[in-house]
Amino acid sequence: MRRLLLLTCFLNLSLVRAYSQCDTNKINLRNDAVLDLCYENPQAALKECRKIAVQANECEFYIGEIRAYIRIGIAYDVLSQIDLSIANYKKALEIAEKHHYLKGIASCENNLGLIYWRKNDLKRAIQSFHKAKLVFEKMDDYLNVGATQNNLGLIYEELDADKTALYWYRKSIASYNRGGDKDQILDVYSNLGTAFNISGVKDSSLYYSELAIKGYRRTSNKYGLAIVLCNKAMVLEDNKRFKESEEIYRESASLAKDIENDYLYLSTVINWAQIYKDQGNQKEEERLLLEVLPIAEKLQAYEQLYKISKALGLIYLDRKEYQKAKKFWRNYERYHLTYYKQLRDETIAKTNAIYDIKSEKQRSELYRKKKDTELREQQLSRKLENTYWIILVAILFLTVLTLIFYFIRRALKKELIAQQQVFQATNEERKRISYDLHDLVGSQLSFVVNNLELLSHSDKGNERVNKTFLMSQEAMSSLRDTVWALHAENMSSKVLLNRMENVAKKWLEDNSIQVKFHVKIEDSELDPGVSLHVMRIFQEGISNIYKHSKAKKVEITLVENGEFLELTIEDFGVGFDPDVKPDFHYGLKSIEQRVDKIGASYSIKKSASQNGMILSLKWKKNSTIA
Repeated sequence: MRRLLLLTCFLNLSLVRAYSQCDTNKINLRNDAVLDLCYENPQAALKECRKIAVQANECEFYIGEIRAYIRIGIAYDVLSQIDLSIANYKKALEIAEKHHYLKGIASCENNLGLIYWRKNDLKRAIQSFHKAKLVFEKMDDYLNVGATQNNLGLIYEELDADKTALYWYRKSIASYNRGGDKDQILDVYSNLGTAFNISGVKDSSLYYSELAIKGYRRTSNKYGLAIVLCNKAMVLEDNKRFKESEEIYRESASLAKDIENDYLYLSTVINWAQIYKDQGNQKEEERLLLEVLPIAEKLQAYEQLYKISKALGLIYLDRKEYQKAKKFWRNYERYHLTYYKQLRDETIAKTNAIYDIKSEKQRSELYRKKKDTELREQQLSRKLENTYWIILVAILFLTVLTLIFYFIRRALKKELIAQQQVFQATNEERKRISYDLHDLVGSQLSFVVNNLELLSHSDKGNERVNKTFLMSQEAMSSLRDTVWALHAENMSSKVLLNRMENVAKKWLEDNSIQVKFHVKIEDSELDPGVSLHVMRIFQEGISNIYKHSKAKKVEITLVENGEFLELTIEDFGVGFDPDVKPDFHYGLKSIEQRVDKIGASYSIKKSASQNGMILSLKWKKNSTIA
């Protein structure tokens, strides 16, 4: 009897102990408590999280185990051990997928997207955010859907895919509105303001920036307010509203200082100094730059350091304080080289991501076509088999059809393989050429331009140096256009128009020549090679107007006429005799050669209404270069 009582007590104690170990509420409380510890003392958090994971696993409490592994990933992320962080997020994801736990899947994919983004692995970041978004949509969690869409907009903005970025920002606003969050939506307004500013749509940029400013003031979000104020100030500065811009920069810098965000304060003050540079107030520009120089050195912000050094070097050069100028010029060269190396790595990673994303789309399209072909083949095969059993006489007919089907299938497969090989070879060659131009020629030409700029400042009367500096700038612009064309697998008429507007602004508007565009086109796809030749012809025409016409006004017309695009450039200048073509006039010869290459037609004639000249170019929208 005594033994029976002792055994019963022992079993009861074991059950109590097992229940206490498997108390899911305690596991959840421990997971909640350890989250702050991950940021404050990550090493201690790792020990605690491992214990929680083991206990949750023993209890078969998978939610607690998933949360523990996610916190281990956070702790490793704080410790900058990215690979271990990713491994633990994937471990949590594996458990969540095994048990179909949607919240865990979405959280892990979202965290993986953030880490891949920081690693500059943009392709994987986009994939993870898309997966997280789909799961959040299944859960009707529109606040997190909006957050992932906002992140996708930021990544595509980083990839210079402005239209795609704007698409995701607008989707994010719709999701936040659906989720009823009026505070998180302010970050999207701020991002839209920045995106429209980069795209040159100043009115839209000011509109969304004002929405964000009002919201941030209401919620007392100093960090967000400082960022969006800085963006608004840049737009006003571009519009020559210097006094308003200066006041806004002052408020933005004050907010950055209040929240002790050195990097935000640094970038704001550098933009602020640009106002004084534009107004020729070197004293105030020097004061602001010297104030933030130690901050930039502490942060090792090489982009800002080389900009500050260059600006101060030019200031001291104008004052003829050559020792100071020499010191800052040396700093500029050192910081610029370091920054350029970082920029090159980022550019290569970004270019690879763009090519990977586009290649993925192409592969998906090829795979879809293959599946469609297989489906059609299966359907045809079933029909043939049914026909075979209906009439014996149809055997011969079915045999013939089968042979035809076999050869068609083989031809289709060969065509698919050939298309894949051509696509891959073209991509690789374009990558190689663009990398060579960007990394080798671009860096060398950039160094030459910067040195010539310095020489032009120090020896302003030297006409040869000034001409060489201008020609080197033109060469740099041409190189950018070439790299742009090589990178563009798909080109549109709107993108071509945008490039034309930028060239006209640089050559004409910035030199007090009035430019008026007349545009009537639909957005259609163009061949990148043909577009590059059209841009070269346009640049030659604009360059000739700037150099020889003495015009004060230029009208540019781009219209769509059926299957043709027509470009007309009319200047109101002194004109010349188009029938007289000197041997040394290589510009017109270059235009004729390019016109022949793209199968276009052109003419140069005097205007009937004034003394100026009219250059006309007409080419097919679907023309290509073999």
